[in-house]
Amino acid sequence: MSFNINYSLNDIPIHYTFYSIFQLLLKKNQFKKFTKKDVITVLSNGYIQKFFIKKNSILKKLNIENDSDFISESIIKRYLYKNDLWIIFQIPTHNIKMILISIIGFIRKLRKLLITNIRKHFLELKFIFKLEIYIQKLRIIARKNKNFSIGINDVFHMYEQFIYTEKIRYVRKNRRGLYITGFQDIFLENFDIVIITSFNEGVIPPNHDNKSFIPFDILQINNINEDFYFHHFTRIIQFSKQTYLIYKNQPDEINSGEKSRFIYRMEINSKIYTEKKNKLLEPIFPVRSEKQSIVIYKTKSIIYCLHELINKGLSPSSIHLYNYNPLLFYYKKILKLNDPENTSYKKKVGKIIHKILKILYDPIKGNWITIDCIHKMKINYESIIKKVLLKREEIIEGNNMFFYYIIKNYIENFISWDEKIIKNGHKIFLKEIECEAYAILNIGSKKVNLHGIIDRIDEYDGIIRILDYKIGVSKIKEINISSKNIENIFYDTNHAKIMQLLIYVYLWFKSSISKKNNKKPLIIGIVSPEESGNILQVPINIFNLQKRNITYEDYKINVLPFLIKRISDILDPNIPIIETIY
Repeated sequence: MSFNINYSLNDIPIHYTFYSIFQLLLKKNQFKKFTKKDVITVLSNGYIQKFFIKKNSILKKLNIENDSDFISESIIKRYLYKNDLWIIFQIPTHNIKMILISIIGFIRKLRKLLITNIRKHFLELKFIFKLEIYIQKLRIIARKNKNFSIGINDVFHMYEQFIYTEKIRYVRKNRRGLYITGFQDIFLENFDIVIITSFNEGVIPPNHDNKSFIPFDILQINNINEDFYFHHFTRIIQFSKQTYLIYKNQPDEINSGEKSRFIYRMEINSKIYTEKKNKLLEPIFPVRSEKQSIVIYKTKSIIYCLHELINKGLSPSSIHLYNYNPLLFYYKKILKLNDPENTSYKKKVGKIIHKILKILYDPIKGNWITIDCIHKMKINYESIIKKVLLKREEIIEGNNMFFYYIIKNYIENFISWDEKIIKNGHKIFLKEIECEAYAILNIGSKKVNLHGIIDRIDEYDGIIRILDYKIGVSKIKEINISSKNIENIFYDTNHAKIMQLLIYVYLWFKSSISKKNNKKPLIIGIVSPEESGNILQVPINIFNLQKRNITYEDYKINVLPFLIKRISDILDPNIPIIETIY
């Protein structure tokens, strides 16, 4: 392929590095301090990560140590003082001289890193060379004009002007093959076949998107007008044997899905023969449509690690991770790689809710839940939420304010749920809360150490009940498990909650408390809010619609074999680890 095109600076990824830095400084100018969101955006940028940080430890520390929407300069200084990035966070937003000097300083540090591989970073280097010249010109203007009083907002607008007006000329010559050029470039020779892509309204001819400080009516005098575009277009067609005009007929982020008005104009005015092709054409270059899954065969070292895992402890979440994607299980449990993803808001809120419920209900453990107990919890729950949520902070603000109202609403409705049950005449004896349970499961000659944390075990009107809390809204009023789909529960990720509870059943039956009670039958349920916010227990029926009680004998015959089979498949040396592609 040969190239001879103008590459828009707006399309070069490194532009977003500088854009995120400007956003950071604009917010600093507005709030007089750094916003956590913008700091993380800058530190998460690909070029910043590659050349300045290389590890995510700083990001993790900033997330852990700061629940506010803002981060103080002193905290950032603690981690970045010896890093070249510190120059960015020191930029004063009102001193034009220091703004420009600091930006140039950062550009030069980045250029020094990019220049080690000129071939690979050709476009990035072209970009920052142009940007440095542009900033230097602004610096000269600022130095010559002592009354040149502008700040970071004005510099950002000038940067935008630079991005939308400057281009990089990219040339790569090859005598044979496909020749790629821009629509406006002059043809110096005839071609047998010309293919014009993106022939949509707003692209050819382009929209008059005024990114300049110069008024549009003045720009029209100097800009290439529509007649010139059309003349150029007809000239391309006349000097080629065949011309293909390719446009999208569906709207997307770039265009409206409408073909260019030049096509209508050509059909009406010209005598050129045209043929419409509405069918999808085969691609010119072969495209692999399906990504190939990564397959890892279980070596002796992998099998050894799996045996180490089952000796240390296998949890329902580990089995779910394997069901979701065996490759992620391999990364996390075999290679022991840290999860690069930040904890989601949902998980964070879920952990806090579990902790608060444990604090509230722990004093009642081993006793009946009474109305007096409920009233004490109603008096104390708000202060406990603040204590857990705030930690060392003094006031609730930012994300903490958002979390506070979600958690407060859930806890309040949870306590009311228990209160309603007691007032309706039912009796609840609280056996365990956030109970860490362990049990050995024999699979052939292997001993698997199963473990899990059961949210709540109580006795409801004399029947043992295992409950699992969820903060997600439940639209299901009841779950039925038939003998036909029981095996699928241990393999399908959609049944993760049920699988977790069925493993908890085994852990309970094998516990010392259960043995003392001669393995009494039990029921399982998921506790989650309805759309109204009210807490609902979703009952789970086992094997038929009428039966909710699970006996140990039923469990051994109808459930345990499928749990054993699932774990056996994970350990089987002949079954490879195959990546799941979603």
